[in-house]
Amino acid sequence: NYIDTAEAYHEGNSEKTIGKALKNRDRKKLFITTKLGLRGKESKETILKRARQCLERLQTDYIDCLMIWAASTVEIVSYPPFIEAVKQLKREGKVRFAGVASHGTQWRDEAGNMEKILMAAVNSGHYDVLLMVYNFLKKDMGDRLITSCREKNIGVTLMKTNPVGNYYRAIERLKPENTSHASLRGFYKDYLPRFKQMADASQDFIKRHQLQNPKEISDAAIKFALSNPDAHTVLGSMDNFETMENLIGLSGQILTAPDRKRLSLYEKGASRFYCRHACGICESRCPKQVPINTIMRFNYYFDVKKQEKNAMMQYARLNSAKAESCRECDGHCESACPFQVPIRGMLAAAHDNLSLEPGIIA
Repeated sequence: NYIDTAEAYHEGNSEKTIGKALKNRDRKKLFITTKLGLRGKESKETILKRARQCLERLQTDYIDCLMIWAASTVEIVSYPPFIEAVKQLKREGKVRFAGVASHGTQWRDEAGNMEKILMAAVNSGHYDVLLMVYNFLKKDMGDRLITSCREKNIGVTLMKTNPVGNYYRAIERLKPENTSHASLRGFYKDYLPRFKQMADASQDFIKRHQLQNPKEISDAAIKFALSNPDAHTVLGSMDNFETMENLIGLSGQILTAPDRKRLSLYEKGASRFYCRHACGICESRCPKQVPINTIMRFNYYFDVKKQEKNAMMQYARLNSAKAESCRECDGHCESACPFQVPIRGMLAAAHDNLSLEPGIIA
């Protein structure tokens, strides 16, 4: 019964679709969250107007939670026009709760990571709900934030809870036949042997410990997040009825001993192929200031969520260095990564996915 969307999702059409689908349902049994992106230049009146447009698209009299979408700085969570607009909307009965969602920064030093941003929101006293990255491979920041939320009686919603598919996609994406574009051949000629050595070792481990079924591990990953007693809901991506029914079926299930063993083994054998969402540890080492965290998130939308157009549009709009420079780089990000992720090659592959350079699409 928790519905998450944002004004920017599919250029407002996500809200419109949800509004149509929920029109004749009992509104009191639903919890609807939508989000506004802020640049720190909007007036209170502009924010009020946009929030009311969300209400119109959703065909509802009130929004349960209005969030700042993808907060990327500590400063934005205390942006006075948003704080004042939400206070007014609460008084009017148009919004029940205020929230913040964050994936970390687009490119800044480590002082601006997801934990710093959301901890600033916790300590501000302005927010009722947080949306954060949390999974069995990326739990350090989330555990600390969730503890603080419990102490301040702040609701916790979790995203990016299933990192399992990254290994299987990485293996497929970096096969030689999938890296044949002329601008990539030289890069992959040098890169692929090392990647293949890592992949072969992981595949042997996966087979030896009978971890070939991605669904078993994915289900365990989601149950891991659901099992946190201080988290209140998990946002699962659903693009068909089969996925929806599977996710709903996991609700209320406990994490079993075999589940824990699968996750532990997967972490040991294949976690090097997951660039941790909202991490940002390596970004300050990049001489080109490539927004690694953001680009890998866009590639996640492309590869996992199959939102190719949306991911490519967001990549094209990046007002920063892009990942084409990773092809000629010495791999500063890889040397800084404590998880030994082959991120240089993943970034080059992400650029291949997300860009429209001449010749990439025949």
